[in-house]
Amino acid sequence: MRFEVLGPVRVTREDDVAPVSGAVRLGLLGLLLAHANAPVPAETLLDALWDTADAPDPQRLHLTVHRLRRALGEPGRLVLGPGGYVLRVAPDELDAQLFDDALEQAERTQDPCRRAPLLRGALRLWRGEAYQGLDLCPLAGDAERLTERRDAACEQLYAAELDCGRHETAVADLAALVRRHPLREHLHALLMTALCRSGRQADALAVYRTVRRTLVDELGVEPGPELRDLERRILAGGDDLVPRVHAAGSRPVTPVH
Repeated sequence: MRFEVLGPVRVTREDDVAPVSGAVRLGLLGLLLAHANAPVPAETLLDALWDTADAPDPQRLHLTVHRLRRALGEPGRLVLGPGGYVLRVAPDELDAQLFDDALEQAERTQDPCRRAPLLRGALRLWRGEAYQGLDLCPLAGDAERLTERRDAACEQLYAAELDCGRHETAVADLAALVRRHPLREHLHALLMTALCRSGRQADALAVYRTVRRTLVDELGVEPGPELRDLERRILAGGDDLVPRVHAAGSRPVTPVH
């Protein structure tokens, strides 16, 4: 069985989606997966799942738990213990855990040409936004953490690709990413570096002017030291912006969305 929260919450069995449906049932599943293998108090679930001025009805929760347990098809998966409800999940069954594990492995890998495939594999686990479609306050913190880790992993991936000498194939992907994340300065720095290494210094400086204007207009701040130093180096000729590592054979970069 596979539990997925890196996109719309769902359960799959042997490539088939298990029949877990309904906003309340999916919300319950998401809350339990955010605290996999740990008890979640009934009061927490009641307050999160039913926004009502009246006292929450425990029977509604019991019925929802029963229906979710039946949809999972494994009664021992979802149990009631002293501290609340527990959803038992193995480490290799939850995509968020697999994502975190892959990032940790990538962080331990020194060679950028070996690190890049690990990061790309981690990012392939994403199917949308974390806990997509579930507007529940208790999930906001975990969703934000996962999203920030995803965005950081994307930056690390393209930094590794540039270190492997794959700057020309990375330009289009980085250009798309800066359009999606106009305030992430490091992404713009990576795009400027890729352009400069591809012999497109004028385009790299145009990226700087664009991000500077965006930062000033949106946040009222100037670019940070990384971007300012990069602009200075490009204006000085950019001779130091050469690939530090050359791949044995460059391969096309599969876009990350």
